[in-house]
Amino acid sequence: MNFILKNKKSIVKYTLLTNNYKLDYINLGIFQNIEKKHIDNIGCPSTNSLKNRLYSVNSPFSVDIEFDTKNYNYLFDTKVHQGNKHMHNLIKQSINLNTNDKGITALQLLTPYVFITDDKEVEFSILEPNINTVNVKYVSGSIIPYSWLRTINSAYVLNDNKHKGIVEYKQDKPMFNILFNKEVNLQYIEPTEKIINYWYQCKDITLYTSNIKKHYKYITTRRPVKLL
Repeated sequence: MNFILKNKKSIVKYTLLTNNYKLDYINLGIFQNIEKKHIDNIGCPSTNSLKNRLYSVNSPFSVDIEFDTKNYNYLFDTKVHQGNKHMHNLIKQSINLNTNDKGITALQLLTPYVFITDDKEVEFSILEPNINTVNVKYVSGSIIPYSWLRTINSAYVLNDNKHKGIVEYKQDKPMFNILFNKEVNLQYIEPTEKIINYWYQCKDITLYTSNIKKHYKYITTRRPVKLL
């Protein structure tokens, strides 16, 4: 019955790091604050225990993305967005399409959100949102942010490579949800030099090695005692 017990909230911050985008300038204001996901108070302890653990990260775009194993097309809502080159460039930089050597095709919508904490026990899982899709499966994941800083992405894989997949993102609607393993006090923070420097220890390491575990054990020794 541990879910009934109230524990002290862990301090977790999030920031926005845009160095993954190959653009000279990005307006950070289009990326919304992370909000607690609404939990109906029905008097059930197991439901109420989620109120400081479950969060939604809304999409900055209203865009439909269609893709196959080699190509993607997108169409964004010009009632929501400016139909100019800046918007097209940002969406193109936000979309990553890859087919691995096992024939699995994945579409990612990249984001600049990074979570930071000095609590070694905090872990969070990335959960599927309720949005319209065709012929795809959502890719969930789990991260311990104390030791590993990385931007969080929305990812889908094709169910059937013979047919196209479609993902419909809507502005102001979740592109993914975040579930923490314990209650947190989550707030925005401007990135500090210490945060950025440690992020560069972790950033894009999968582009260079297939054995992350080997590098992980010494990368973590470079972590400052305190990041917050």
